[in-house]
Amino acid sequence: MLKLLSFCACMALLGAPGCEAQGTGASAKPTEHVIGTVTKTDPAAHTVSVKEDKTGTEYTVLLENTKTLLKVSPGAKDLKTATRITADDLQAGDRVDIRGNKPDDAAAATGGPEAIAARSVVLMSARELAQTHQQEAAAWQHSTAGIVSAVDAAGQKLQITARTTEGPRSMTVQVSQATQFTRYSAANPKTPAPSQLTDIEPEDQVRVIGQKSADGETIDAEKIYSGAFRTIAGTVSSIGPDGKQLTVKDLQTKQQVEVALADDSAVRKLPPEMATALARRFNPALRAASGSGGPPNGGSAGGAPPYGAKAGEAPAAGGNDTARSEAANPSGNPANGGPPGSAGAGRMRGGNGDLSQMLERIPKISVTDLKPGDAVVISGVAQGADKGRLVASSIIAGVEPIFQSAPPQQGRSMGDWSLDMQVPAQQ
Repeated sequence: MLKLLSFCACMALLGAPGCEAQGTGASAKPTEHVIGTVTKTDPAAHTVSVKEDKTGTEYTVLLENTKTLLKVSPGAKDLKTATRITADDLQAGDRVDIRGNKPDDAAAATGGPEAIAARSVVLMSARELAQTHQQEAAAWQHSTAGIVSAVDAAGQKLQITARTTEGPRSMTVQVSQATQFTRYSAANPKTPAPSQLTDIEPEDQVRVIGQKSADGETIDAEKIYSGAFRTIAGTVSSIGPDGKQLTVKDLQTKQQVEVALADDSAVRKLPPEMATALARRFNPALRAASGSGGPPNGGSAGGAPPYGAKAGEAPAAGGNDTARSEAANPSGNPANGGPPGSAGAGRMRGGNGDLSQMLERIPKISVTDLKPGDAVVISGVAQGADKGRLVASSIIAGVEPIFQSAPPQQGRSMGDWSLDMQVPAQQ
């Protein structure tokens, strides 16, 4: 997904006159605009096939008369550094921005009904995008997650409460003109977009990539991912007859929360054995009481790093505070170093794989399979002026054993899971 973000951020800038000049004046046909991935090339026919991102439609792009073919590097902010290429440089897997027109009848016979005679093609190489993603994944391992407590637009900084292995900590995030902002909106939470500092509000969740000061109190931000995410632990109060909404009692605030479901909201129920295993992992005292031979001093099971640890950190004593934090972050991402759409470093006991991936493998159920009184963890995007309504991206049921073993007293830390849950798998 980060590869897609890098590409789309640049493609948003391609409405510049210099890129469109080839087609103005010569033809009054409507401009066709396709952003997608090259699926195959046909040098002999001077065509490439492109799968469009939004609809999945396969287009045949005619290149014989294309005048503008450019290549940009991942992360480019404009076309100033673009280099000219030829049609032969296009390869399967490349990301492309195509602008052109429906061809005349003769050309359409070659390309079929979904043909586009390209005026301009802007390319990002699949190989360069993969290299950039690897670099971003490495940077993500050293990023900082937190809740925004204050925004100082004039001073170009944020105040956040960050998670650390020692517990919550207040930190200052300093931004500059070079800082890149990406935001997940309530209107379209699975399609993040370029943003700016003034879009961030108190109570938003952020993930910051940047250089920390020696004392760890300040971060010079290179990239900031933000969103009005919430993750709540609660019990179902009622379910709408249409199966599109439910009301949940938040166990932390004791307030009723209205939850709406979108078409792509995922509802899953933990199998009892998985819920019990998670409960034992999160609560060392429960493991000891059940005779499971839990590690001494409240350490994590199976040598797992403590909640919030970076990849490769050793286990540490955490007691029930650590257990509660982990219970509030069952996906293991991004706390343990995984960027959006990737596997994190957190592992279940016995090395059975990343928790977020395990959750994804649980079969989906219908919201109508739930009933009042069921315990749920809901992750989504807050809506409304008071952010009192939640559009759910994920609902996990069957969590009663986890609630009983580690009551969610640190409700805010649960939101650390949200930034990953909003993002589709790597494309």
